[in-house]
Amino acid sequence: MINPDTIIWFKESIVIFFLTFLHEDAAILAAGFAKVENGLPLLFAYVPVYLGIVAGDVLIYGLGRLAQSNKWLRSKIIGPKVERIKLWLNTHLVRVLVVCRLTPGLLFPTFVACGWFKIPFWRFTTVSIIAGAVYSSIVLTIVILFGHLVLFHLGYWAWGVVAVIVIGFAIRNFFKSRLSKTAENVMGDIPPSFMDVIRKYIPSLKNKFSGMPSLEGLKRVVSSAERIPNSILYIPVGLRWFLLAIRYRSLTLPTVSNPMIETGGFMGESKSSVMNMVGNDQKEWVSEFVTLPRTGEDAQNDLDKAISLMEEKGLDFPIVAKPDIGWNGYGVRLVDDSIDLHKYIASFPTNEIILLQRPVQHDGEAGIFYVRIPGENTGRLYSITLRYFPYVIGNGKLTLRELIQTDPRTKLRADFYLGGKSNHLGFGKEDLESVPQEGELIRLAFIGSLRVGGLYRDAGNLITPELTDRFEGIARSMPEFFYGRFDIRFESTDLLKEGKGFKIIEINGAGAEAIQAWDPDVPLFKLYSEFFKAQSLLFKVAALNRKRGFKPMSIRGFLKAIKRQNKLIERYPAAG
Repeated sequence: MINPDTIIWFKESIVIFFLTFLHEDAAILAAGFAKVENGLPLLFAYVPVYLGIVAGDVLIYGLGRLAQSNKWLRSKIIGPKVERIKLWLNTHLVRVLVVCRLTPGLLFPTFVACGWFKIPFWRFTTVSIIAGAVYSSIVLTIVILFGHLVLFHLGYWAWGVVAVIVIGFAIRNFFKSRLSKTAENVMGDIPPSFMDVIRKYIPSLKNKFSGMPSLEGLKRVVSSAERIPNSILYIPVGLRWFLLAIRYRSLTLPTVSNPMIETGGFMGESKSSVMNMVGNDQKEWVSEFVTLPRTGEDAQNDLDKAISLMEEKGLDFPIVAKPDIGWNGYGVRLVDDSIDLHKYIASFPTNEIILLQRPVQHDGEAGIFYVRIPGENTGRLYSITLRYFPYVIGNGKLTLRELIQTDPRTKLRADFYLGGKSNHLGFGKEDLESVPQEGELIRLAFIGSLRVGGLYRDAGNLITPELTDRFEGIARSMPEFFYGRFDIRFESTDLLKEGKGFKIIEINGAGAEAIQAWDPDVPLFKLYSEFFKAQSLLFKVAALNRKRGFKPMSIRGFLKAIKRQNKLIERYPAAG
């Protein structure tokens, strides 16, 4: 006759086995405490945990293989993280499988990738069996020993300690994305070294920006508005939007400010489509680019397509890679070579478009705000804002890290440069501990966005009839373009005033902000005044276009476009 205890132990083992499919660590905890508190034999504790771990690994591997032929499953489990893991699997399979088991957030995509990329089953299973045996044995033994200590020596406090352990696991899962970044560093450098790219392609600067007005003697380098969280700063702007919406009887009226652009260019529009609107007779002013649809295929296939497209257009490395639907520099990076482009592509969301653009080798960068009132023959340049990339200047004594942390401007965005932001390439430890020479200017980011510490200066004095005529021609070559900002790189302010020596790198529509208001010399009251004036112009232009027969987007469609862009931003590769 079967011992009743054996039946109970067998049932507990089955529960533990299936619990491993939900959470391996929870199953190990359950097995450990079942052994300590209920006297579950070691065999009934270790075997179900071990078999469950190996079975779970094989199941996840099988999902990856099945995704090869199942489109629905492929859309659900094959994402950027799976694609980028291939870069590790080719040369570091054993290390990857070991590290990912210890790191929350990496195990599932890693094992799916093994199946997706057809890593030999016998090779995967062998590593899984060995790693699972070692991992389950060590962790379960620790749990059992700790359980004995807790339950038999702490007495009343035992379950309190157990509760703390459970909470600890919950907290670990909460921070799994941060821990996963640590694992990436263990496995190998996924993004290119930002300092290496900067040193290779951007000349060493000596306390100046070539072709730009000097920043020496600035009274202020940080505006009052930059110290206010955006969630608070933009409340008055949002409230005024609603007031204007009531006045003009449409919450989405600005979507017809530029009727031929999705949302009027407020958010979610295709950057390449907007730049392609520039007429053939004005194309010389746009920096050449190609677009690459990121398919759900192997990143290597998309890389081959990218190289072919670049060759057809006469583009070569280095190349600027950025999302076709983007905002504020998210996902924009200077790519060194085909290896780094492969990494970028592997990290990019599938079924979205990558824009590959020829870099403009000038330090000068500016935003030129253009407005034309519908019905009027000519438009005007509303403002020009110079954009200085974030930087520090060496003194021969402090390390790069110390310079960043002590500079009044860069310390506000220090996380971007010190590796604290997953959406931005930081510097490596070796670079941060280096000591820049006295007077050496160190560029901290490829992009000059305010988000990463770029410095904006009002340059309305650069507006000339020649420059106005140049951008009037460009804007008028675009169908139904009335309101927006041309982001450019230029050789010198002297040439710019003549309407020469520049290239357009991006065109923004209704979402273009009056960025001259971010000049540190502009007081907070005037900043709001500039924002409100630009907002009034936006609604005025859109209202006149509505009278001409153009219909604003529905609120649902408008919110859908905003939601889509915000979700994409979270999935883009780190910016440079």
